[in-house]
Amino acid sequence: MTVWRVVGVLVCGVLVVATLLQGRTGSEQPPPAARTTVAVAPAPGTPLGRTGRVVAALRDWDRRRGAAWSAGDAGALRALYRPGSTAGRADVRLLRAYAASGWRVRGLSTQVFAVRLLQRRGDTWTLRVVDRVAGGELVRDGRSRPLPTTEVATRRVELVRAGDDWRVGRVRPG
Repeated sequence: MTVWRVVGVLVCGVLVVATLLQGRTGSEQPPPAARTTVAVAPAPGTPLGRTGRVVAALRDWDRRRGAAWSAGDAGALRALYRPGSTAGRADVRLLRAYAASGWRVRGLSTQVFAVRLLQRRGDTWTLRVVDRVAGGELVRDGRSRPLPTTEVATRRVELVRAGDDWRVGRVRPG
């Protein structure tokens, strides 16, 4: 999932947690899906250069995020973010809210529309990403239903290299 999708999911997570705390989530309805973000990607067939590396980093991050969600693994999800990341805390809260209501998100996928490298300082990249949550399913008690597609969103995402991987630091509106 893209960084912007993460931000959208995080915003949704805060809303889900608030709803759960107020006791408004029915036993038969899953929490609402998160808002989505948008990222810019090169056209198919474009040679990999700096833009290609940025897009590859986002795709890998989204893949690892989707795997953490599918496994219901809050620790693996937390590890995708820099320590203290507000976006990371919100994403983990959302995962836990789904789990507390008995739902698991499986096959989470993000549709990235655009990614632009705005700034590069050492191992930190600041990106403008346009994307949305475009697929997945909610699973509970052997039943499944499609995960709602979120709206396209634009965000500024800070990616920080951590060894061979990237972590998300700050996420702000576009």
